[in-house]
Amino acid sequence: MKERLSISEMAQLRGISAETLRHYDRIGLFNPQFVDPQTGYRYYSIFQYEVLGTIKELRQLGMTTTEIKQYFSERNIRNSAELLAAKHAELVRKLEELTALEENVRDKLTFLQEILSEEDRSAIMFRMIERRRLFTLHQQINSNLELCYGVLGLENRLTETAPILASNRLGVLLSRDSLEAGRFESPSTIFVVAKRATAVQKSNLIVVPAGMFACIRYYGELWNRSDSLAALLGELERQGFEMTGDALQIMQVDITITDNPSEVMFEIQVPVRKRAESQSRFGDA
Repeated sequence: MKERLSISEMAQLRGISAETLRHYDRIGLFNPQFVDPQTGYRYYSIFQYEVLGTIKELRQLGMTTTEIKQYFSERNIRNSAELLAAKHAELVRKLEELTALEENVRDKLTFLQEILSEEDRSAIMFRMIERRRLFTLHQQINSNLELCYGVLGLENRLTETAPILASNRLGVLLSRDSLEAGRFESPSTIFVVAKRATAVQKSNLIVVPAGMFACIRYYGELWNRSDSLAALLGELERQGFEMTGDALQIMQVDITITDNPSEVMFEIQVPVRKRAESQSRFGDA
């Protein structure tokens, strides 16, 4: 065991590169303690191991070399506590962002695995869907050009970091009045389903209540929905259901997932309820 260590020896001891130590020396963050007057060689003291270990740990926390220099220049309990508290808050924020991103990707992966296992993806399905909040700028779109600007507008206003295109959250609202009148190609309102933690102004918020939805999927462009809507509404009529609100058309598989246009898929979700028997009798009379 020896007290004086060369750059390479100290680097090996602490598991970092010699070039990193030279960089720390150049910027005045961590300097060798000894200089040989005859050779000019620079040596570290083994007793400096703790300082270098602290630097390494602070770098792992994401602190810059400037922040670390400040940490060492005015080290006392209060300053250290304040600096570490600020860094902790930053780490918590990054962790929340990563958690949201992981949830989004996990949900998308689960969905993709489900559709890969399905034999008939065009069947009409009835299912309960929980309450949702839609973030919208109330922009009506009726072309791919308007769709591009609509997506950009939503992305630029969202405060979250999780992607929306690959998340089964981007869609358009189809008005109940238009659907009942058979105007399936009418302009629609673009939206993204807001996460619970997303701060949304009330003027940009549409709440879709929980309830029963009749759903159908189709492949193609956003605008190629007429045949699917006709089939869905016809089935609702045959089974004695009625619409209770605007329908949602949500992008399920998009260009973030596939380069094959024939695999691009949308799902139309129509809120429904069974017609009352009395209503049916009066309607048949």
